[in-house]
Amino acid sequence: MLHRIRFGAGWLLGLSLLLAVSCSPTSPVHVPQTASPAPGWTATAVRTAALPGPTPSPSPTATPSPQSRICSPLEGYELTRLTEQISNPYKPPPPGSDDPHFGVDLADFSQPERIARSGMAVQAVLSGRVAGVIVNRFPYGNALIVETPLSDLDEQVLARLNLPEAPEDVVQPLALTCPPYPLPEDWQSRPRSLYLLYAHLQDVPAVTPGGMVECGQVIGAVGDSGNALAPHLHLEARIGPADVNFPSMAHYDPSATNEEMAAYCLWRVSGLFQSMDAMCLLDKCSSAP
Repeated sequence: MLHRIRFGAGWLLGLSLLLAVSCSPTSPVHVPQTASPAPGWTATAVRTAALPGPTPSPSPTATPSPQSRICSPLEGYELTRLTEQISNPYKPPPPGSDDPHFGVDLADFSQPERIARSGMAVQAVLSGRVAGVIVNRFPYGNALIVETPLSDLDEQVLARLNLPEAPEDVVQPLALTCPPYPLPEDWQSRPRSLYLLYAHLQDVPAVTPGGMVECGQVIGAVGDSGNALAPHLHLEARIGPADVNFPSMAHYDPSATNEEMAAYCLWRVSGLFQSMDAMCLLDKCSSAP
């Protein structure tokens, strides 16, 4: 019995000495070391490098298809009803003249009185680039010009336009005061575009020159700004060299600057921007050129 007690006490003494030695601050402690990350790398970067994910396949480059969609310029009116909304048809003058009517006028008529009303939303007929924003200048009033490259239109739309041959030179106006045209030097080598002008808008168009608009996008409202006796949309279509801008244009007004008159003449009577019936876009030409 005594022997067993002594053995137990010795065992306890030995265990106490062992713990004291292992807990001494001078005893070496082995700590496993990990590799230091390379300079400039974060922990996340190290983990990403150690466990790379699958490499995504490159996305194929999409080729935009030519535009075939034509949108009504008047919200709420189907394309098939637009001929009923014509208040003044396309009546092109001889080359160099500025009379009588280069565009087609579309009105929102009350029924049955057929009184033209203002406020109907005006929509972009085609998607394209904003080539000009005209702010309350005579005769167009508040107006917008949108350019759509001919290369963006599909064959059916192009067939409707009955495109004229590109002009070889510009013409001089018959009876209109025109400063020198601001012709682009390379106009003869540029590709051609379709330009649509939306005039007599109620307010200044809330778009940015050089920006893009989409087919069916609301770009204004029917108004009577400029030379308009009653509210209507004057829609004017022309074929001309690509990438031409019209910061402003005006005429028949003492306040018109030389730059505004030159731009007006370039657009209207130079022959460089060839007039066409905007209703032909809808396959409903109102008259022959």
